[in-house]
Amino acid sequence: MKRALLLVCITLSGMLVSYGQNSSSTMDPVMRAMSDELDRSMTQLQFKDLDKPYFIQYITLDENEYNATATFGALTSSTQSRQRVIYAQVRVGDYDFDNSEFVTGNGAPPSGVLDQTVIDNDYDATRHAFWLATDAAYKQAVEVLARKRAYVENKIRNEDIPDFSQEGPTQAIAVKQTLTLDKATLEKQLREWSRIFKDFPDIQTSDVRLMARLTDRYLVNSEGTRTLQPDVLVSLEARASVQASDGMRTSYSIPFYARGLDQLPPPQEVAKSIRQLAMDLTAVRNAPTLDADYSGPVLLSGSASADIFARVLAPNLSGQRGPLTDRPQQSSSGSELLNRMNRPVLPAYFSVFDDPGQQRFGNQDLIGFYKVDDQGVPAKRVSLIEDGLLTDLLMGRRPDRDRPQSNGHGRSGFPGRETAQISNLFNNAQDGMTYEDLKQELIKSCKTERLQYGILIKAIAAGGGGGIGSPVLVYKVYVADGHEELIRGVNANGLSVSSLRHIQAAGNDEFVANRLTGFRGAETPVSIVAPSVLLEEMELKRFTGAQQKPAILTPPQLAKP
Repeated sequence: MKRALLLVCITLSGMLVSYGQNSSSTMDPVMRAMSDELDRSMTQLQFKDLDKPYFIQYITLDENEYNATATFGALTSSTQSRQRVIYAQVRVGDYDFDNSEFVTGNGAPPSGVLDQTVIDNDYDATRHAFWLATDAAYKQAVEVLARKRAYVENKIRNEDIPDFSQEGPTQAIAVKQTLTLDKATLEKQLREWSRIFKDFPDIQTSDVRLMARLTDRYLVNSEGTRTLQPDVLVSLEARASVQASDGMRTSYSIPFYARGLDQLPPPQEVAKSIRQLAMDLTAVRNAPTLDADYSGPVLLSGSASADIFARVLAPNLSGQRGPLTDRPQQSSSGSELLNRMNRPVLPAYFSVFDDPGQQRFGNQDLIGFYKVDDQGVPAKRVSLIEDGLLTDLLMGRRPDRDRPQSNGHGRSGFPGRETAQISNLFNNAQDGMTYEDLKQELIKSCKTERLQYGILIKAIAAGGGGGIGSPVLVYKVYVADGHEELIRGVNANGLSVSSLRHIQAAGNDEFVANRLTGFRGAETPVSIVAPSVLLEEMELKRFTGAQQKPAILTPPQLAKP
């Protein structure tokens, strides 16, 4: 079967991205409305005796989204929606000191005005919406700037770092796209995939859900940047849960993320993965529990290793400086690595870089790809860790002391909340070991620590404590003969980024994990490439606490007529 059997296509014209004015942008009524109202606001918007704007930025998200869900062979929902969201950001003051990034006792700093507008390409209606949003954003900005100036008037500031980086103009106009769906065929395919779970009576709940979203993202600002970027995001996820005889529940999901429906795996591969998910969960349900808390070496392989790099290392590669705050107990520091520049943060055989421009790794697509970030700055490859030493951090348009400019990593699916984030994060280990050698290294470490077994983790589910999720596919690896035993009821304590300095060994494999971060409905796609790793020590807790009793009756499909 070919991928085309999905019979679901997103019609994509060839994308034309240039760094010169594209004539199509001058004809687009949305882009014209945004540009004309921005120009008027920059020249005329000002309260008497108050600051006038020094920077204005408009964003329009034109979204067309389809969602469908099926469970046990039956469709539960199928909807298609269309909306157009606008965002107006007004900055007053100057690049060195403005109204941004000031947290008061009332909560998070306001950041522009977000609203909905018409979905028709109506010049007058669009411009009217931005007029109202800009007026509200300007009044908000001058009020916040006054409070911020009053706060710092009697304060001694250790460093005078600019609030906002000044960047050159970017012209990147791509061709708008259309979203075309054969709903009947798609719904049939979802029913077939979800029906697989009916073959596994121990599966208590399950569903297969698909989201396909096309977003045309417009951005114009007073520095001369004009961008229009079509973005396709597809999420296909199979989820299921089981309940053991002692009442313990285990949930797990397998996601497939892509930048187009034609980039999803073929239907038979998806079906195979769903069947494997059901088999794994059935095995977990019948597995013994972790009998005692564990502290010792842990081998992380496959998606589990990539998830650790995504959840522990990636957030600390951001150079995002915290906001100014009048809350004395609130820390405004960002990454835990800020004070370790040019010092070891990983073993010497590790190097890490982030490259938004890479679309594929081997035969796998990377969903973190983009050409211009969400602040209108061209994407750049950044070398972050070299031979284990931290050499750089990811930056958006909020400068820090050593990095005054953006390196094209200001990202967020939610306009106005852009922060420095990863795109495609590559974690490379030189001279990595085979899986069997890593396993033997685990056993050797356990012998040294007088342990009867070590721990192998192959998959981690979202949620759980400590920010690293809940281990799902967990195995005891016995020192005596090396055999693996599946267990359940494992909770992981949190890992600090400093613990990654004590990676004992790394594999010669490289696993690609595509993930979505951020707000639901406004996700940011990222990709992580990482090898299997052996951690010197990790704490795992056995599950304790009361459990709800299992279902009283057997599943209907097992009931006798």
